[in-house]
Amino acid sequence: MTDFINTLKNFFGDTLFIVLNGVITLVIGFFVVKLIRYIIKKILNRLPINTTIATFLNSILSAIIYLLYILIVLGAFNIATDGIVALVGSVGVAIGLALKDSLSNIANGIMLVTMKPFNVGDFVEVNGTSGTVVAIHMISTVLQTTDNKLITIPNNEVLSNNIINYNAMTTRRLDIVVSVAYNSDIELVKNTVKEIIAKDKRIFKDPDPVFELDKLNDSSLDFTLRVWLKASDYHPVRFSLNETIIKTFNEKNIEIPYNQLDIRVRKD
Repeated sequence: MTDFINTLKNFFGDTLFIVLNGVITLVIGFFVVKLIRYIIKKILNRLPINTTIATFLNSILSAIIYLLYILIVLGAFNIATDGIVALVGSVGVAIGLALKDSLSNIANGIMLVTMKPFNVGDFVEVNGTSGTVVAIHMISTVLQTTDNKLITIPNNEVLSNNIINYNAMTTRRLDIVVSVAYNSDIELVKNTVKEIIAKDKRIFKDPDPVFELDKLNDSSLDFTLRVWLKASDYHPVRFSLNETIIKTFNEKNIEIPYNQLDIRVRKD
């Protein structure tokens, strides 16, 4: 092999040999890079990891491979690469500092798709913002609110706050406060609400629904209603119960209280 290279040098001359060597390295290296990228992609697709992580890792490894490929080709053309390596290192440090927050968001994005506190399609609440998860990107998470607005939240903010996932469990407990006037018949109120609950097939019978007097408020008797149901039925049942209760109370002359203030005037 050494004799063959020396023969080429003598035939073409040093300069032409360097150019020929560089061109051969450039062409062969191009196909080698494509082969390595193909192998890496196949390996990542077979690993039990999220598609987003696989795509992200593939992008990083591809960038590293192309960088090495460029350095090898430059070396084949007899171009000094020490300065280039130092420059790339300096640029990398500068970019890392400039993109510190973005890189942190990317790291948190990887944690989100790995830990899976929620999935696309779940209804969640993050730092007081509620909505359906539309997309989980490497830098941000996108929520669609109930009034059809898209909200983009940085992944740093997502993981640094409490996450409430309303779809994580298949069942939920619905709590409703029902207030009546002090002169109301307590037994009539309790029986009326229990009849309403019994007629709604969406409400579970096990665990047993609870409807008890909870608080003696300033102007009202406050009852607490607690029922279990499917998570998907939460809002429909809440709306339905509120409407049915007020209509039935009106039919049975059960008074819904208003804030009242008793004023006593004393004559000295």
